[in-house]
Amino acid sequence: MNKHEFVEMLINERLNVLKATEGLSDDEMSEQMGEGKWSINDTLGHLAAWEGEVVKAFDQKARGERPTIGDIKDFDSWNSVESGKRKDHSTEQILNELNETRKRLLTILGGLPDEGDVWSPARSTSKMLNVLVE
Repeated sequence: MNKHEFVEMLINERLNVLKATEGLSDDEMSEQMGEGKWSINDTLGHLAAWEGEVVKAFDQKARGERPTIGDIKDFDSWNSVESGKRKDHSTEQILNELNETRKRLLTILGGLPDEGDVWSPARSTSKMLNVLVE
């Protein structure tokens, strides 16, 4: 896959998510889907948290640092911590975070070459982006 294909997938997936929540009230967005289940806001916050972690990894790589995203081994614990950080956020705050992390990611991707080894499935660029589109 190349940069344009990844960008297209990221855009299409985000549009699908936003369309699915279109017209829902804040109460509907924050209502748990069942006992011990996340709300739609929790799920959107989860997406924003992981995308933010990918953006952080790209920033770390750009500074010549080892991305810390690979240090996350216990996904359930990480997800729980990140969910707790956003528990009291409004729908507007969560959607803003989702929008801001996506803008930052697209800016980063815009600075990468269109083709080449950076997009190889074995490279961290592809692996991190696949986390977001799968």
